[in-house]
Amino acid sequence: MLNLVIVHFFGLITPGPDFFYVSRVAASNSRRNAICAIIGITLGVFFWALASILGLALLFTTIPLFHGIIMCLGGSYLAYLGWLMVNSRTNVEFESYSEQELNENTTIPAEILKGLLINLSNAKAIIYFASVMSLILVSLTEVWQILTALFIIVIETFLYFYAISILFSRRLAKQFYSRYSRYIDNLAGIIFLMFGAYLIYHGFTEMNLFSMLK
Repeated sequence: MLNLVIVHFFGLITPGPDFFYVSRVAASNSRRNAICAIIGITLGVFFWALASILGLALLFTTIPLFHGIIMCLGGSYLAYLGWLMVNSRTNVEFESYSEQELNENTTIPAEILKGLLINLSNAKAIIYFASVMSLILVSLTEVWQILTALFIIVIETFLYFYAISILFSRRLAKQFYSRYSRYIDNLAGIIFLMFGAYLIYHGFTEMNLFSMLK
């Protein structure tokens, strides 16, 4: 299982939409909402890991249309979030909201769902679990091996993003984000748009839509 721990760790530390989302929520929102975002992302990772064990790569290879549809839907959601962040015009003012007020503006299920959707629409997660991780997980045959692998992936994911949330929730990080949040959101939005465009393009390619338009 050591190879699983190492491979998943390097997969986690590669920056992607999950990282940018958690760091943004941690710096601009309450601790509760940041943890909810982490739980949502962890649930998404659990889904992709379980799908890999059940033969996600084989399914995508057998039915390219299904793969293409998932990539287009995920890309559209990321592009939508990116567009909202690119159009951010004001900086965050933390003094205006207390921890309690931030929590009252939303619900725990809503924040978990946001994190879940971020991960499920994440191009990096789809490619990572359909290729690299699937090579490790599909070789597991015993029930205890599968359960242990899922446990390792879930715990490692949660702990990594929890550490990220602690780092970005510190006062210096909040002050920096408050001063430059508009530009940080704009930059993160561009990254989300790029991920979204990448997913949509490859989704169209999988479905052979470009050849149909010729």
